[in-house]
Amino acid sequence: MRTRLVLFDIDGTLIRTGGAGVRAFAQAAEFMFGRPGGTHRLQFQGRTDVSLVREFFRINELPDSPEQVIRFLDTYVHFLDDQLHRQRGEICPGVRELLEALRRIPEGPAVGLLTGNIRLGARLKLEAHGLAEAFDLGAYGDDHESRNQLARIALERGSLHLGRPLSGREVVVIGDTQADIECARAIRARCVAVATGGVPLSELLKHSPALAVESLAEVTAARVLSVGDQIERSTDWDALYQVGDTRWDKGEPAPGLVDFLAGRPNLVGRRILVPGCGRGHDARAWAGAGCNVIGIDLSPRALREARERVDGAQKLTFQEADFLEKPSQLGQFDWIFEHTLWCAIPPGRRGDYVRSVKAALAPGGHYLSINYLQPADEEGPPFGVTLEELRGWFEEEFELVIHWLPRSFPGRAGRERMFLWNRRS
Repeated sequence: MRTRLVLFDIDGTLIRTGGAGVRAFAQAAEFMFGRPGGTHRLQFQGRTDVSLVREFFRINELPDSPEQVIRFLDTYVHFLDDQLHRQRGEICPGVRELLEALRRIPEGPAVGLLTGNIRLGARLKLEAHGLAEAFDLGAYGDDHESRNQLARIALERGSLHLGRPLSGREVVVIGDTQADIECARAIRARCVAVATGGVPLSELLKHSPALAVESLAEVTAARVLSVGDQIERSTDWDALYQVGDTRWDKGEPAPGLVDFLAGRPNLVGRRILVPGCGRGHDARAWAGAGCNVIGIDLSPRALREARERVDGAQKLTFQEADFLEKPSQLGQFDWIFEHTLWCAIPPGRRGDYVRSVKAALAPGGHYLSINYLQPADEEGPPFGVTLEELRGWFEEEFELVIHWLPRSFPGRAGRERMFLWNRRS
């Protein structure tokens, strides 16, 4: 579906003010009520200005009325203007380039704001960086206290601006907190989560945005507009091994698996299946823990290299097989382990993958996976996957025991998540 509206959060997404807003809020509290330090208990990230004022009133047992909220915010913007003249902060990486690229697209999307800042506060912050005129419309903190309701207001204003009703699927929300992801979901929009506001990428990925990146310098305008779309194509894995184009292969077992096996001394003799084993690094790690291991792969070249590295003392074999086709021929296993296989499978075949795991795993058996939650491109492999989607696929037949952030190879840190599932008896 074509993207017709892109909505940006401000703080931590477009700009970083260096704490100007927080300091101005504290100054307003002290000036109006003589409460120095009265804002220290407030959590500012992802909030609307009105909700912050009302929480301040509640914490400090002050009268809460619409008139008092307006008085506080009028005082706040006075101090904010002063703070921004003292220290305006900085524009976040890639922002100016992305805004300019969106404007250059023929018949491109409307570009707006979806921010918890009140309208005047937003303008002051953006004017400090020459961005105030970059947006066609906006929904602001003084429009509503609820962030999710602001998303609905932004959708309505986008529809009015474009002269046609918009659906949420035609909207992309760009923000730096869980609140931005949730408000996008409230209108069924897609969200690009960016880790420039202080929330780590790994934390953002937990909440299943359509895309998560360290900064907007990592994305093009085309990538933003197509976020959530995936182009499926078949991959000749053996040809890639033949020419040595195996960038996913790091020459050693996954660090997360190494750590897991080090803490599990009771696996000796267990029957293990490693689908998509490649050159066998992970399979050898399981065999080194005393397990009986079968590694399977589609690539004869990868398997030949895997067999060349087998220690004769280990109970380890490699077979050429398609895990998605008749996995029951391999028998049933106590454990199945995969590392980034799910993201290599075209999304249209993920149902086949889940059925294969169920067929090859003994009742009560364990499925351990390291999933790459967010690929860098919409054209896979790797194909995109979210925590929310994984739960949707597996929870009917499997019980999720635990998931955690594992130790990863350089370049993958924060993007991988490790899952332990039990097959329901």
